[in-house]
Amino acid sequence: MSAGSSTRLVQLTHPDEGRRAALVYGNQLHLLATYRSVYSFAMAALHTGWKLRDALSTDLSDIELDYGEVHRLATPWRFLPCFDHPAEPGACLVSAAGPPWQYLGSGASLRGHGDSIPEAGCGDLAAVYVIGREGAPRRVGVTLGQSSRASVLGPELTLNADLARVDSLVKVIREGREVWARSFSGGDAPLALALAAVEPDYFEAAGPRRFGDAHVHFFGERIFGAREGIAAREQDELVVEFPGLGRPLHNSMRSEQSADLRVEAVPL
Repeated sequence: MSAGSSTRLVQLTHPDEGRRAALVYGNQLHLLATYRSVYSFAMAALHTGWKLRDALSTDLSDIELDYGEVHRLATPWRFLPCFDHPAEPGACLVSAAGPPWQYLGSGASLRGHGDSIPEAGCGDLAAVYVIGREGAPRRVGVTLGQSSRASVLGPELTLNADLARVDSLVKVIREGREVWARSFSGGDAPLALALAAVEPDYFEAAGPRRFGDAHVHFFGERIFGAREGIAAREQDELVVEFPGLGRPLHNSMRSEQSADLRVEAVPL
């Protein structure tokens, strides 16, 4: 990792190896040795006072994977959301910007690159956090994604939010052909300044700031403004790209077997 370069992490799972976290190193994924999740790695850095980038060099294994093959889903490895709370999904709050802030679910609702989703959402930008002592939020990184009934995080979590500007492209692929595409721009403000302007609003309430909790917040509407929905249908492939935030996110549209139900609460 050279100074000033972008540092990105992914989370993977394997039928035999189980959950792993890895550093993106060019066209390779360099598996971490000790920490099996970005959350546990972030909490260790929080406890020790180390910067995440500095701590990475102390926990790299000797195992490397071909990133291209893994991204194409051509190996047994599959992507997890690039950030979650693996031990306690209920301690991960997933939300989105809008008037007012919208609760989207717990960490159990998160999906990742290659997963099927029930409906298309707008291409979105998510920032992820852990809560430190005395309720202090600490930003772990940013990622591309989609927010709708399915909260989807991109394959890579970028630790250093130093993009000069934020632009995105969303595409719909149908039977191998691109049938719809839209680009969105966050203007000329650097990403770090854009986040600094909106994060205090999100973290104003003290209640959700419990030590050890994780937060995933989609800031897209505050940064990009209101956007039109995606013209997608069953079996379409959705692609979200953000220059500077790693490889694109691919998901297929698939109806879920179990529909949401209105359930009556029965008094005890």
